[in-house]
Amino acid sequence: MAVAPLPVAVTANALVVATGDKYKIKIRRERNSSLSPLQLCHLQLDSSASSRFMVNKMNKMKRKSRGENIYESDRLQQKTQQTFLLAYPCHYSHRSVGAILTKFEKSDLKIIEMRCTDVTRNFAQKHVYNIGWDPEAYEDNVPYGNWVNYIASNPVVAMIVEGKGAMDKVYELISEKQLPFWCDEEATVYTSSTPAQAEIDIGTWFRSIDLEKEMRNSKKVVSVLPDNVHGPVHDVERTFQNIYEDVKKLPPKFKDWFSMEEMCVLLINPLAFQRCCAGQVLDAIQANCSSIRGIKLVRKADYPSNLWPTHSAPSDYGIAVVVCELKPSLTIMHENPDSKYINYIEGVFKIGSNYIHQSEPGKEVLEHATKFFKSGFSVWAYPNGLDLGGYIFEASLVGLVE
Repeated sequence: MAVAPLPVAVTANALVVATGDKYKIKIRRERNSSLSPLQLCHLQLDSSASSRFMVNKMNKMKRKSRGENIYESDRLQQKTQQTFLLAYPCHYSHRSVGAILTKFEKSDLKIIEMRCTDVTRNFAQKHVYNIGWDPEAYEDNVPYGNWVNYIASNPVVAMIVEGKGAMDKVYELISEKQLPFWCDEEATVYTSSTPAQAEIDIGTWFRSIDLEKEMRNSKKVVSVLPDNVHGPVHDVERTFQNIYEDVKKLPPKFKDWFSMEEMCVLLINPLAFQRCCAGQVLDAIQANCSSIRGIKLVRKADYPSNLWPTHSAPSDYGIAVVVCELKPSLTIMHENPDSKYINYIEGVFKIGSNYIHQSEPGKEVLEHATKFFKSGFSVWAYPNGLDLGGYIFEASLVGLVE
């Protein structure tokens, strides 16, 4: 027998109910109202204070229904928290990661870790199981019919978000059911629901591994580095032969098979973080290239490179981005390094050189990219011998070498 959803908040005109992880609102009929009795509609939140109050109240009631201590949760809201967010493959495909960063910047939240990575089905299954979903379940509204298949279908972007009351703030942003967190009435991201779950998720996606050792011993992934190539190269070569009819036209060197001459490395500089426009700059980069081949949040002390501004401190952060076929419509201005003008309608993207640095496209891309993506350019062959995965500079081999 179906169980009716429990009310979690009541207003003069509406009874709000929780259905799973989604909120819906039953509109009460007023004497002079044109609304039908108990008309059911999806909750659409605006930026008004009353809506914010309702969301906070609903969040508290939901936490209470899960057995959480509300007063303890309120106390935690005043403390700096970390939570986990996973941007599904649609954000990589539609190049909308920058829009997520912009939302966080406007909410006084900061990203302290971010990596774009491809994962295997086994790793995706582990994630789905850890968050309490059924890895084998068929879902009509999920691409490829299953969460495991979907998460493993294309690169995803994993983030650790930090700030005061970060967990509730991120949850509230997602509850608004607006872009970039929702599309066509479906969530496009996953976020941890509790501090305990956040700890599990962060441990799963950001665990520490010895990259050099893993690359040397990997039997799944080929890692292309400036001075060497590691992994099962012959598997990738055989798959290339199965895919491409005229293999003789391929360059003689394996590392030249991946059109790196069309790629370049961009570093979003610390100034963009200081002025809370890193998401806007990343958005402009994504809008002006044919594809993204790597995204990673980096700290200068950990990833030294001549792309960093000379005046930047070792503790400063940037975002390393590898792009393919950067369009000339993106102009980096050296004469006005502190200015920027971005207008999507006019197709104008002028960004000062203090916001962004660019490597020269071509032969040096591998050297520049591996300063930030130490596991190199990753590619692997699927068991069917007809498909290749990767084709990106991995921020980590997590999810591929488990």
